[in-house]
Amino acid sequence: MKKSLIAFAVLSAFAASASAQSNVTMYGIIDAAAMYNTNQTAGGGKKLTVDAGQLLTSRWGFKGSEDLGGGMKAIFNLEGTLTNDTGAAGAGFGGTGAQSFTQAGSGTSLFDRLAWVGLSGDFGTVTAGRNNILGVDSVGMADPMGLAHAGSNPNVMFSALNSGATYGGFGTNQGGTALRQNNSIKYVSPYQNMSGFGVGLMYGFGEKAGDTSANRYMGASAFFTDGKNGAAMSYAKLTDASGNASLSGVALGLRYVVTPEFRFNFTYSQNKVDGTILIPVAANLALNADQRKIAIIGAGVDYTFSPQTTITGAYYDTKRSGDVGGALDGKADQYILLGKYALSKRTTAYASLTYAKAGSSNPQDTGLSLGIIAAGNSSAVRTAVGVLHSF
Repeated sequence: MKKSLIAFAVLSAFAASASAQSNVTMYGIIDAAAMYNTNQTAGGGKKLTVDAGQLLTSRWGFKGSEDLGGGMKAIFNLEGTLTNDTGAAGAGFGGTGAQSFTQAGSGTSLFDRLAWVGLSGDFGTVTAGRNNILGVDSVGMADPMGLAHAGSNPNVMFSALNSGATYGGFGTNQGGTALRQNNSIKYVSPYQNMSGFGVGLMYGFGEKAGDTSANRYMGASAFFTDGKNGAAMSYAKLTDASGNASLSGVALGLRYVVTPEFRFNFTYSQNKVDGTILIPVAANLALNADQRKIAIIGAGVDYTFSPQTTITGAYYDTKRSGDVGGALDGKADQYILLGKYALSKRTTAYASLTYAKAGSSNPQDTGLSLGIIAAGNSSAVRTAVGVLHSF
């Protein structure tokens, strides 16, 4: 009996020790805002809505790690979108392999944002599964709005290849957003051990039998941070289901802290399509898009009035060019004023005012405003008042 009690005590101590070396955390963001938009019909009609994820995309997830000894850890992350204005979870992530340039993505996934497992240590971090493309976590840190208003933010939708209607058909998802890639392996170096400098490499497998070049993703990035200021650049190349047409992109981000209260952010990106693709206008006219590109310039300032209050001013210039005969060339600008007030460490109230102006009322221009301006108008104003809670 005494031996049994001793054995039980030893096993209990071992279990407690093992538990202390590993952890799993459930986390999330719930964000909702009342939205008022002008010029939402051809006659200038207004629209009032409640939308999720306006300051930051609403999400939920699980992440964890296990200490393997010697400074190495096993890590994982599962994260999915929450559309809390309707209660839906998950989002479309891919398609069925069609080569249409505007394939929005018909597949769905509970953990559409992240789903990976990996190892980390002095060598860096390696993860395998569904990963963010390189640049999202580095160049993204310099977004003028801090990635707010994700659905209409040119950096989130265009620079980060998140617009399924624009980038569908390229990469491992075979449609839908290219911001995250299925079947990928990603490496990020330990910048803390390299005087603030770091690099990233990522490869996504198209998994097409007999053609390893189809629907693949290849990316690289480099970045620097001293804890306050930062600079980053990234490159990506994605192919379609044929392996003949490709989408390539470069992005640059800069963050500079002028004073403890004042911060400046700047981004630039350019995405270009090489090859012949189908664009569903003019009866699906096939266009040679060798010079087709979308370029985005973003600039913004943050000013902290108090530990609770921050005001952000941001500007985005979006241009599309290079289509044969200029059929789809376009331009749009956004001007945003965003105010945030921290009610606590986990709860923030916010309000924003956005003015969007297109080069004309034509669809090729208004489409670059990402839903802010409705067809038949060349400008629109949007007001948002909301609250974000994290857990």
